[in-house]
Order: sequence, then structure tokens, then C-alpha cells
Amino acid sequence: MRLRTLARKAVDQVWQPFAEYGHMPLGEDISQTRHALQCAWFAEQDNAPAHLVIAALLHDVGHLITWQEQGLHPEAGGDNGYHEKVGAAFLSEYFADDVTKPIRLHVAAKRYLYSTDAAYRESLSAASQQSLELQGGWMDESTCRAFESSPWFVDALRLRKYDEQGKQPALKVPGIDHYYELLIQHTRVVQERNPHV
Repeated sequence: MRLRTLARKAVDQVWQPFAEYGHMPLGEDISQTRHALQCAWFAEQDNAPAHLVIAALLHDVGHLITWQEQGLHPEAGGDNGYHEKVGAAFLSEYFADDVTKPIRLHVAAKRYLYSTDAAYRESLSAASQQSLELQGGWMDESTCRAFESSPWFVDALRLRKYDEQGKQPALKVPGIDHYYELLIQHTRVVQERNPHV
């Protein structure tokens, strides 16, 4: 019972930025919370493993933490807020590397695909292209090769795919309650004390 209580508290802390700031716009005619839920739903439809569904749900929490701390979205002022690093650092207290590493690399995945995939490059919205410039733009060949060598390369690319899919204003998907138990079972407090749960 105590274990579940600790895990529930962890999940509530993780979701708190969404509860407070999830109504903020993503920049694609959709809120941050709806984007998160859509990304997780697309991961489920792709039969992604649990850790990647969670990563899809939480990958942009760094944006909300910045809003929480500074009262603004740094990209709105022309700055790179490194939301992927902020989010991964925040989540590392609650989840293992299989969740946080793809989140940390999902912006690198965007840069990589922009540099290597013409169809992806042409598919990006104006808002995505603008944020890409702030996030570093093109990757040169050596940077692409270094990214490919990451053990989280494939997961990061899959997460990026869900990120691009989850921008549909009219699409209705399950709410956070649908993922609550999944989040609980994959918190560090549960996994480290009972890895077979």
C-alpha cells in the first residue's frame, strides 16, 4: 500500500505541470495537454512498448516547467528553452532511462530527420520549421552519424513520429485516466522495489 501511495504521489507530481499549464497552446492549434494525449494514443496504436507510450505522453513537459518557472514560453521570445533537456531532467527523478532518454533526444531526432529525409522536411508546418531553427537546424554528417550510434536512436525516431502525428485539433483520444495505472507501474519507486510488477 505504501509503495502505491508513493507511486501515485510521483505520478501526480509529474502531471502537475499539465494540470496547471496544459491549456497553453502548442503552436499548432492544439493545447499542450491534447498534444500529449494524442501522442500517447498514437504510440499505443503503433503497439509501442510501455516506456515509449509514457515518453510520448510526457515528452513536452519541459515546455510547461518553463512556463511554471518563468511565466512564458522561451521560444515565443526567440530563445531555445531546451525543453527536451529540462523535461528529461525533471522526469529522471520519477522514471528510468528508457523513458527519459528518448525524450532528451526527440529534438535531435527532428533535426536528424530534417537533415536526412526530404519527405519529412517538406511535411513540417511553419511553426515546426521556426522552432527547428531555434533548436539548431540542420545536422551535419558527423552529427548525424553520432546520433545514429546512440542506443536510444530508434526510440527517439519513433517518439518523433508520434510527436508529429499528435497535432490534430479535431481528434478525440482517451484522457489522462487511461494512462494513470501505466504511469504508476513504471515509476522508479515501483520498478526499483518490485521490478516484476
